[in-house]
Amino acid sequence: MNRQEQGTTLFSALLALVGVGVVVQLWLLSASVDAVFRGDATTPLHAAIGSAVLFVINAGLLLYVFAFDKRLRGL
Repeated sequence: MNRQEQGTTLFSALLALVGVGVVVQLWLLSASVDAVFRGDATTPLHAAIGSAVLFVINAGLLLYVFAFDKRLRGL
C-alpha cells in the first residue's frame, strides 16, 4: 500500500471517529438540557467535562492528520 492510499484510509477512519464524537457530544447536550429542565445540577457539569474531553481528543486527531500530511508532502 503506498503512502497516498494510507493517507486516504487514515483520513477516512479519523473522519468516522470524529463523526462519532460529534454525535456523542450532541447526545451529551440533549441529556444536559433534559437534566436542567428536571432541576438536576450535577449532570450538566459531568456532560460538560465529557464534552471537553471529546473536544481534546478530536483536536489531537486533527493535529495528527496535519502532521501526517506534512510528512507525506515532505515538508
